[in-house]
Amino acid sequence: MKRIPLIRIGLVIAIFPILIAFIASLFQGGSIFDESSGTGAYLWLLIVTIPFGLLLTIVGAAIKIFRR
Repeated sequence: MKRIPLIRIGLVIAIFPILIAFIASLFQGGSIFDESSGTGAYLWLLIVTIPFGLLLTIVGAAIKIFRR
């Protein structure tokens, strides 16, 4: 049975909006915090992705601890 790396998936989900905003700001120019260019709007996704990613990370760590 293949194990799903919940800790890594949780961390990627948590920082995904920051990566999107950074990459979009490279193409459009300006800062990632600038809402007038549209790249700063991606940072609002952190409201959802941080708790969900943290939950996946905690569940993954708990499963890893209890399997031992």
